[in-house]
Order: sequence, then structure tokens, then C-alpha cells
Amino acid sequence: MYAWLQLTKKEFRLGLPALLVPIVIFVFASIVSFLIAEQNGFGWEGVFGAAMFVVGLQFFYLVYYLLYSLHSEKKKLHLWLHNPLPSYLLLLAKVVAGLVSMLITLLVTGITLIVSLNLSNVMNDYIERIGLTKVVFFLGSHLILIALSLAVLFLFFWMIYLLYTRFFGTFLSFVFTFITFILLATVYDWVTSSELYDILTKWGAIQVNMLKGFSVTINDNGSNVIAEPANLHLYIGSYVFETVLALILFFITSWLLDKRIEV
Repeated sequence: MYAWLQLTKKEFRLGLPALLVPIVIFVFASIVSFLIAEQNGFGWEGVFGAAMFVVGLQFFYLVYYLLYSLHSEKKKLHLWLHNPLPSYLLLLAKVVAGLVSMLITLLVTGITLIVSLNLSNVMNDYIERIGLTKVVFFLGSHLILIALSLAVLFLFFWMIYLLYTRFFGTFLSFVFTFITFILLATVYDWVTSSELYDILTKWGAIQVNMLKGFSVTINDNGSNVIAEPANLHLYIGSYVFETVLALILFFITSWLLDKRIEV
């Protein structure tokens, strides 16, 4: 456990630029947005828009972080692969380091989003209607879950790519990886369209009163926010299915790294 914690710290230090650069860019973009929008009297609405955009990008943060981390380690990949820890712990250290970085960036962008929403004169009237705490928890938790799923998917296809590079050049390996992605995506689409998928996932229904979305209109006469409430029907079975699928992909990725790539 101690060795894995030390490895996770090393991974966090390795990925530090992937944490700091987006935060610096976000702060700069928020300041520019405020200064431009403030000329028309909507400074905080401008910051709110910038924060909303960046929070949306967080779905892909773990993929971006892992891509940076693996690319940084490309020239000394053999050293990483010869670490005595099992492959699943090597991969888990990168994912955990990326998740910590993601939570930090999410904290910065999320606080900016809430503060700008509160300081916005017009939007302030809608906070109670939206139920901000519930929305933040729901969207934040799903943002993290989807980011983790995309990260596992990225690691799986990255390993497929490394496997192909043992037999083909870089370009052909990329092409074959893309073809593999299309084939597996087709199989996934076929499975999720079947009756068996409905039986496996549509149990444990949960009704959540949530926003379908909201739009912000800013013009010379002022700003306007239109909230679109909706009742969402979620199923615990879907969460279980996606979790099991992610664990299977992570297991296969670790096995490939152990048996097919590392040797």
C-alpha cells in the first residue's frame, strides 16, 4: 500500500502541468469574459457563461489527463512497465492522480460558477427555483461517473493500440484501433437495443425532479433566464450495468498490460 501511495504521488507530480495549465487558462478566460461583459453591465453573467462552458468540458478531463501522463512517460515506458507493482495498481495510480486533479479543477470552476450565479442580479431570482444544491450534487456526481467511464474506455483502447504496435507501424496501429472501436461500438449499440438489456438494466426506478436545461438571454434591455424543469426516470440497474462493464474493461486492460505488453 505504501509503495502504491508513493507511485500515486509520483503520478500526481508528473501530471501537475495538466492540472495547472487549465486552471490558469480558466482564470484568464473568466477575467476577460468579465471585462468584456461588464462593458454592457453583465460582468458576472459573462463569468457564469465561461464557468458553465469549462464545467461541461470536465467530462473529458480524465481522458486529457491520462493522455498527457502517458505521453509524458512514453520515452521511459519500459521503466514504468517494469515497476514491481501489478498492472492494475499502475493504472489505478494514474486514474486516482487524475481524479484528484479533476476534483481540484472542478472545485475551482464550480465555486466560480456558484459565486457568479449568486452575484448575478437577475439570475439570483432563479436560484431557489432551480434548487441549486440538488442540481450541483446530481450533475457533479454524474460528471465524475461519466469522466471515469471515459477514462476506462480510453485506457482500454490505448492498450489495444500498444498491442497493435507490436506487429504494425504507428499509422496502421491507429487505423486498426479505430476499426476495433467501430466494431465494439456497433456491438455495444446492438446489446443496448436488445430486450435483454432492458431486463438487465430497467429495475430499481428512481424519479428525480431535475432541470432539463436552462437558457440565458442577454440583450440591451437586460438578461433573462428560462429554466426547463423535468422529471427524470433513472434506473439503479443502469448504474450497475455500466459499473460492471467498466470493471470488465479495466480488468482486460490490466491483463493486456501484464501478459501482452509488458513481456
